[in-house]
Amino acid sequence: MREDAALPDAPRREARRATPQQDPARPDGVLLLHGFTSAPSTMAPVAEALEQAGFLVETPLLPGHGTAWRDLAGTPRAALTDAALSAWDGLARRCRTVGVAGLSMGGTLALQVAARRPVSAAAVINPALRLRPGQGLAARLLWRLLPSVGSIAGDIARVGVREEAYPRTPVRGVAELDRLAAEVRAELGAVEAPVLLLRSAQDGVLPRAAAASLGERLTGASLREVVLRRSRHVATLDHDAERVAAEVRGFLTGAADRRVPRNDETAEAEDR
Repeated sequence: MREDAALPDAPRREARRATPQQDPARPDGVLLLHGFTSAPSTMAPVAEALEQAGFLVETPLLPGHGTAWRDLAGTPRAALTDAALSAWDGLARRCRTVGVAGLSMGGTLALQVAARRPVSAAAVINPALRLRPGQGLAARLLWRLLPSVGSIAGDIARVGVREEAYPRTPVRGVAELDRLAAEVRAELGAVEAPVLLLRSAQDGVLPRAAAASLGERLTGASLREVVLRRSRHVATLDHDAERVAAEVRGFLTGAADRRVPRNDETAEAEDR
């Protein structure tokens, strides 16, 4: 019996790449990417902090999300990759630098964007670089018999906070996520921009090996790691939400400033 649950990729047409125009008059941009079965609202605190710092922020709804879980079951991983790359390219046409950040699956996609595009920096929160042992194989074997399982959303320590997400998890989608994680692990050596890893000490969704994979495979870029002691998987909405937003804002601001001097710095240099 065939075990492969991979969805057929749509005909691949590499998005037309854009290069940020390093003009101090243009804004700095950041692409924010949400997690598997979730929604852009999980990134809202980070988006707000970045916008207050002057960034142009895009938080797209990824393919297969925002409708019904069955739509995600039929979404190939290539569609997620293409959507992330296309969103980054759109920002690059308008901005002088573009960073990328993401939560869980969004963190995985953010790293893939960083491997394929000249990002200023990447910030990832509990990136889904590995699933729990056996999850991917089980999903590939069982998705025909077991189309969905209970929701994986809501792993938050803070009482009264709800994550906007599907009430069911598509098993075939889990198989695609496992394949996406493997693809991105293989691409990490191509990442050259600095990376910020924010990981929760207690994560009810991903194994410790998910974050550890980043340090093991990231060979061409600097890595800064911050451990979140009070939050679980959805750290952007948890007890450490303000710290997460501040860390991401500071990291991406510093990276953008190193890439291209701001207007006031350029004026000072011209006056000398």
